[in-house]
Amino acid sequence: MTKTEAKILLKKWFRQHHAHLPWRPDNLNEKRNPYFVWISEIMLQQTQVEAVKKHYENWVKDYPDVFTLARANETDVLLHWQGLGYYSRAKNIHKTAGILAEKWNGKFPQTRPELEALPGIGKYTAGAILSFAFHQKEPILDGNLIRIFSRLHLFDFLPAGKKETGIYWNEAANWAHDREPHQINEALMELGRVLCKVQNPLCGQCPLQKICKAGMQKRTAEFPPKKETIRENWSGVILVIESTDQKILSIRESDARFLKNQRSLPLFEYSKAHTRGLPGAAEKWVSPEAIADYQWLSKPVRHSITKFKMECGVLHIRLKKKAPKNNPMWVPRIQTSNAFANKLCLKALELIEAQS
Repeated sequence: MTKTEAKILLKKWFRQHHAHLPWRPDNLNEKRNPYFVWISEIMLQQTQVEAVKKHYENWVKDYPDVFTLARANETDVLLHWQGLGYYSRAKNIHKTAGILAEKWNGKFPQTRPELEALPGIGKYTAGAILSFAFHQKEPILDGNLIRIFSRLHLFDFLPAGKKETGIYWNEAANWAHDREPHQINEALMELGRVLCKVQNPLCGQCPLQKICKAGMQKRTAEFPPKKETIRENWSGVILVIESTDQKILSIRESDARFLKNQRSLPLFEYSKAHTRGLPGAAEKWVSPEAIADYQWLSKPVRHSITKFKMECGVLHIRLKKKAPKNNPMWVPRIQTSNAFANKLCLKALELIEAQS
């Protein structure tokens, strides 16, 4: 089977079996709104499709275009991102919206260099925008395509070094060189998500089975080679400081190691072996004289941020006085689920509620 014949079969399969997604128009040949492409593709990074659907629908309802997003404040943007993780993505989206509104009159540039110069838009996202919104013959390369190409050609390497990366991108470019590059790119992504899965791929249903070397040799489990993930352990303490009028102290720190510039609970590194008394580091946020009582929760919070595998003790501190008036950093306890955008702090607050 030639590459041309394979492309014809792939597009035919895609037109018959494609999923109906909020960001995908019913007419597969329709040029899509570049803003919607951008938002959906950034959301889909590191996140499963099913988890993204509702977030995407809520996002475009509240931020239907670049200008609306650019006018929003960062806190609200991060709250809309709650549950998707990797909050730097949301910060870059907000930053880029401001640039597009100010310098591009809300429109998207139509060249790779110009797109890749924008915060948070890399080679893959630029290709997706140019392909799906403008139907340019631009390649894309994500985890799904890497898996497909590795199995088709028995690539026993990942796109890590310059040479290896070039091989994968050249293969992606060969596929994108088509009369309907947008359909080819999206069909490959769909194929990887639905049939050419990491485990137990459905090779018998695959339109490319006649050119897939790994499939024909029944070696799909070997390709692509596994990427070794090294997690670094980090132990710390999360402080839940509560006033007598049931308000919780939040902070926003530009020099924080985690959750930089986000509304969060006080967090610091601390050995889990010492979660008994009142840590001296807590005095950065509360004076010992202001404390009525405190309690270590029996369960720690476990969470992962980038390469860190975190385990944090939760220290609930009750104060002797009410919170200062008109201070927005003190959040009513009943409103904390809407005030904090990150899962780490929400997990700690949920433990507090469960123990109350």
